[in-house]
Amino acid sequence: MRLGKRIWIPRVGRMAVVVLTVVFAWNCAEAQEAKIDLEQDSAVDGSAEVGELDTNRFMSKLTPDEPLYFVVGWREFFNAKFQFSFKFAFMNPQGALTRKAPFFSHVYFGYTQTSLWDIEEESKPFYDTSYKPSLFYRQKDVHRSESGDFRIWGQAGIQHESNGQGGEESRSLNIIYVKPVFEFSRIWGQGHLTVAPRLWAYLGTPAQNPDIAEYRGYGDLRVAFTGRSDWQVAATMQVGTSGKGSVQLDGTWPMDKILGRNFDGYLYAQYFNGWGESLRSYDQHLPWQLRLGIAVVR
Repeated sequence: MRLGKRIWIPRVGRMAVVVLTVVFAWNCAEAQEAKIDLEQDSAVDGSAEVGELDTNRFMSKLTPDEPLYFVVGWREFFNAKFQFSFKFAFMNPQGALTRKAPFFSHVYFGYTQTSLWDIEEESKPFYDTSYKPSLFYRQKDVHRSESGDFRIWGQAGIQHESNGQGGEESRSLNIIYVKPVFEFSRIWGQGHLTVAPRLWAYLGTPAQNPDIAEYRGYGDLRVAFTGRSDWQVAATMQVGTSGKGSVQLDGTWPMDKILGRNFDGYLYAQYFNGWGESLRSYDQHLPWQLRLGIAVVR
């Protein structure tokens, strides 16, 4: 981003910033009071260092969100794709606001970053990276059957996505979305089925990619089946308003079941075919890609 260039923020974005600032300040005050109490207790019994308390408090609120993985492919050129994602419950559950309105204890800040890396070129440049900060509400149990074989949960929020570039290569969009998740247990024996449609609406019209709905549409669908031995196959599909879309197939196998109990994580195979694997090439149909690697979270 060039210095001196004015950054335009939509009205809804400015309002959200103001609200979040007030809420964050309120909870910081509550958290500071709790921290002082912990420091006093620590000073009395010497049971913990203040830094350790801060670290433990932070890590207890930081959890994975979307899949975390690193995969490598070789279609036409040697390339890699990786993603990391987390969510942070920034509201203090003991704060005055969350005690009065428990709704806020289910509000998260999320961040996902997905990169495509050209590792064949001498300089090893990144082809494109998508940065996706979000703010969302997640309800863990909307409905659960008495037998426990069926559960509904979901989340809804606002997400910004951009590739951090300037000029003609700049791509960005803002969406507001809702994602219900349906989980079925004991499918075909001990299998587990997850069906997760996500629907969204665009906020504003991006200058560099005004036709993105033609390729991404207004939603996607992810279906995943987990077998008895914890292997999993999944498919994510989306279709744009022009009929152009994409499909991604994922297969994961627990490494401790294949390579022994000394390894955690999953062996991961990913297949992508369709339009717009990256935000930079959202309106291009590149050759299909098959990549292999490791997933930490699926």
